[in-house]
Order: sequence, then C-alpha cells, then structure tokens
Amino acid sequence: MLKANPRANVRVFVVWEPVLLTDWRRPPASQTSYVPDRRAAHYWDIGRRLSALYGGSANLDALAETRHKAFRMKNVVWDTALVYPPGARWGQPAKLLVAPVVDFRDDLAKAIP
Repeated sequence: MLKANPRANVRVFVVWEPVLLTDWRRPPASQTSYVPDRRAAHYWDIGRRLSALYGGSANLDALAETRHKAFRMKNVVWDTALVYPPGARWGQPAKLLVAPVVDFRDDLAKAIP
C-alpha cells in the first residue's frame, strides 16, 4: 500500500507486541522488513501497553467510525490497522479500523488521501 502511494503524506506507526508463543523477543529485521517505508516507524511494546490504552479487544468497536474485522481477538488488539485523519488527537476515534491487515489492504489503500 505504501509502495503504491509513494507521495502520500502519511505516517505509519508499526507496533509489535507479543501475542503468539513465538513473540517473546523484539521482531527481527526479517519481520520489520515487511514495512520498509521511510514513513514507517517500528516500536516494540513488550508489555502490550498500547493495546491496554486502547481498551483491549473488548473496545474495538469504539475505536473507529468504520470497522472491518475478519477474526475475533481475545484480550489484546493485534494485526490491526487504524487510520486517523490529519491532525487527530489522542482519544479521537480513527476513521477506519481493519483486522487482519492483510485481508483489508484495498480498504487501507482507499483511506489514504
């Protein structure tokens, strides 16, 4: 999506957190290379703090105006993309939420101005 829109004025925050049993350490370059764009910043959230701040998976419906979810999460928000409008402030709902990301690439691409 980023490669197809090289001039889009966007910032991407990729937050990696432990969800699966194999997620016990910071993701290696082989994983972060899935999003190599210079507009993307990668963060390792070992304590799942961002998921907790969002209210966990129970709060997903309140996080965005439009939601497309193809799987049910248990207690953490993961494999999810949230698209915010320019100038968004903390606590403001996103314009779009999709999960899992790979299933809704077209929706994400359309959400980029």
